[in-house]
Amino acid sequence: MPSYKTGKWAKQILAQRREDGLWGNFHTLSCPVPGKNYTTEQAMRRLYYLGYTADDEVIQTALRRMEQCVKGELAIDGYFEKKHDWPFFEKLMLSAWLRIFEPQNETALEVAYQWAQIVEKAFSSGSYNREDDISAFVQWKGRKPKSGFETGFGMFYHAALLVGVLPPKTEDLFLDYCLSKPDGMFYIYDKPLNQPPERFASRSASCYFAAIEVLSRYAQAEEKLNFVRDWLYANQEENGQWDFGEKAKDGVYFPLSDRWDKETRRVDSTYRIGKFLSSPCYCGHDCSKCITYIATQKNDDALRVKSQQFYKETFKVELPIEKFNCMGGRSKNVFEFCKDCPFIACCNRHNVDSCNKCQEYPCKEILEYQAKYVNQCNQI
Repeated sequence: MPSYKTGKWAKQILAQRREDGLWGNFHTLSCPVPGKNYTTEQAMRRLYYLGYTADDEVIQTALRRMEQCVKGELAIDGYFEKKHDWPFFEKLMLSAWLRIFEPQNETALEVAYQWAQIVEKAFSSGSYNREDDISAFVQWKGRKPKSGFETGFGMFYHAALLVGVLPPKTEDLFLDYCLSKPDGMFYIYDKPLNQPPERFASRSASCYFAAIEVLSRYAQAEEKLNFVRDWLYANQEENGQWDFGEKAKDGVYFPLSDRWDKETRRVDSTYRIGKFLSSPCYCGHDCSKCITYIATQKNDDALRVKSQQFYKETFKVELPIEKFNCMGGRSKNVFEFCKDCPFIACCNRHNVDSCNKCQEYPCKEILEYQAKYVNQCNQI
């Protein structure tokens, strides 16, 4: 797996960082302009795609400043827009980014649950109802909504913020709504998300996929986004790679590698899509490299036999070839040995998305299991 954190694009961004750990004003999600400095939001988005996480000092410093702003302790910058309730918008925007990097951040979760109550009321009739949305907003804020972001939940920020805080029924309705909105996801893609672009090798397809990446974090997305997986596999090249094309270079999602030629373009495209398709198990096992998973995707009996032989030699277990079907560790169609996985049950008890997000990680059980099996066997 390539590492982009030390490449020239990351160095370029880090060189523009100010002494306070930020990059100037926070907000703008437009594409970076050559010759102009990054905003903090542009820098953090770019670093996110280059592989930076909350464990990196450069991100951690920015997150703590953002959290101070959400709490009302310290302004993020001196910028504001008069036509909006700017402090209210800042809370939405900054909390969304906090949750992207730190899903369990308590400050951001408080904001998320406030918005979740509005979403639940807006969808209480079984579909989105604007009158219910406005009524819930007035009850919450004591005034009528005056800006587009205050109703409709159509922004990137809403989608990023609300992951994991909606009741299952509401999440189901919310995802259907997001996928079918005629104008897509504001700031990311301006067409319906349930209709993948016809031309795969394009900047439009890369932006479309960015919106899908946001929705993929929801618990019910696995099933909802099967059509996206079909679209991706239909556009996979014979060598197993993908290529978003030369025009996908926008300074946001691409390039990731230092160069942007035909070879590195394919590496970058495949890396990004591979992260989406991998559906890592709760234990951390990368399903995208698993022989059983690949055999299922390609309906390849030769690979099934290879996986069957592995289990026979390693565990002295003989299973019929039809048992070697798996759509990934988080799907409903999992491999025979994963149906009663203790790590899934443990994560559910601790209300975490994966073992490595648990406060008790690494426990003895997961340490032993990871040392023997996680990304250690039956992979290509």
